[in-house]
Amino acid sequence: MNTETIDTGPVLEGALNVAEFYRDATVLVTGGTGFIGKVLVEKLLRCFEVKKIFLLIRRKANVSATDRLQQMLEGPIFDTIRSTAPDAKERFAKVVAMDAAFDREDIVDDVDKTKLCNEVQIVFHVMASIRFNEVLDEAIAINVTSAQRLYALASSMAELRSIVHVSTFYANCDRPYIEERIYDDVPYGGLEHIQLFFKSLSVEEKERMTRVVLGNMPNSYVFSKKCAEAMVGREFGHLPIGIFRPPIVISSYREPEPGWVDCFHGATGLCVPVVLGKTMWYYGKPEVKPFMSPVDHTVSGMLAAACDIYRRQCTILPVEKPVPVYNFTFEKNRFAYGDMVELVCSGLPNVLDRWLSRIKCRISPWKIFPQMLLWLMTLQARIADEILAWFGKRGSNVKIVSAITTLSNAVEYFRCHMWTMDNSNVKRMLSLLSRDDAKRLDFDGEQIDWRDYHKSYAKGIAMELMRKNDRRKSSMAANRA
Repeated sequence: MNTETIDTGPVLEGALNVAEFYRDATVLVTGGTGFIGKVLVEKLLRCFEVKKIFLLIRRKANVSATDRLQQMLEGPIFDTIRSTAPDAKERFAKVVAMDAAFDREDIVDDVDKTKLCNEVQIVFHVMASIRFNEVLDEAIAINVTSAQRLYALASSMAELRSIVHVSTFYANCDRPYIEERIYDDVPYGGLEHIQLFFKSLSVEEKERMTRVVLGNMPNSYVFSKKCAEAMVGREFGHLPIGIFRPPIVISSYREPEPGWVDCFHGATGLCVPVVLGKTMWYYGKPEVKPFMSPVDHTVSGMLAAACDIYRRQCTILPVEKPVPVYNFTFEKNRFAYGDMVELVCSGLPNVLDRWLSRIKCRISPWKIFPQMLLWLMTLQARIADEILAWFGKRGSNVKIVSAITTLSNAVEYFRCHMWTMDNSNVKRMLSLLSRDDAKRLDFDGEQIDWRDYHKSYAKGIAMELMRKNDRRKSSMAANRA
């Protein structure tokens, strides 16, 4: 897109003016019903005067996009808006659901396509498959091809100002030092050759070849994210687009409420046994310091990045416009995995639980001890499920142990490796924020007080466990009825 065609919104020359950037803007979000997406939508509604938010939502289990949106807006994450905004109903009315099918070339129908092309100015592509063990061509279909189709649609948006492609810091985790640039070194001749090769394989062959193609990359998720970044740089560099790389995204720090979480992926899922008082040892290096970011910090960084992408588009000469990359990571303020259990335990309700959990949960540098404990836990789970079966009840102990083990194995690589990086673009964004925007968008990771943060961490997990249990009971009651 040529800068001359952009005739809406403010011209940003020096400092970022994020509030003005979003005033009366129409925003398109994919993945809006997911963990990060919900926080993004809530933040836009609560803190910015946007005109409209389009959510591209896939039909799921015969539930329409409109119904899925309604279910989302009824969730607890939007309680702050309901309780504090006199015009809450009008704000929620700004969110419009659209049925989307990312497995088709045209991801929306012609009527919706016309609306998007005529109205949308800002795009956040958050949707992704985060299944680490997915067969490679399936991961590529969701994480690469879907983005490809979305940006082809965005190319026809008359008033487009900015696109934020949400990737992951670990898209290039085969490198010890990660710069803020696209690494277009996809092996085996590149993405197209890999896709063409996988088309002719059987399911079993695909599973075997996935491991071969991944090479030093730990899973298909990060590999597909790397492919997506390369695709963006190669095919859509002419658009006002930037790549935002969050690290491990965890529960909220302050917004919309401390400790809020609605899923148990990654680090948060591995902390569930701590909150439940269960015994669980994980293999890893206790001295490793991971990059982690609360979800509200992550979303604030994304919102600022969209504005910065537009500012760059307006002020930098075309020949100097590489796709900007934002490593949303902060080197100084990190804690080690060995300290994580103590931090999580600090938020447990009583002293005995805090003391016992430090013994029950460990990061062990010796693989044999977590493995022995896993065998014992599996045996106990089988016995417990058998006893429940005698009484005509269905046990889920083995299923729970299996789920935790699968998650632990999936992220083991990240408990054993450490990276350094450049985050100049993120630092520069922070320095360009106005005083009001800095209050509205708190994303300086070096200012997080992790002890203060973890006071609400365990409580947030416990609350989501209760909500999941309530939903399960409601579902069972509905099925019986």
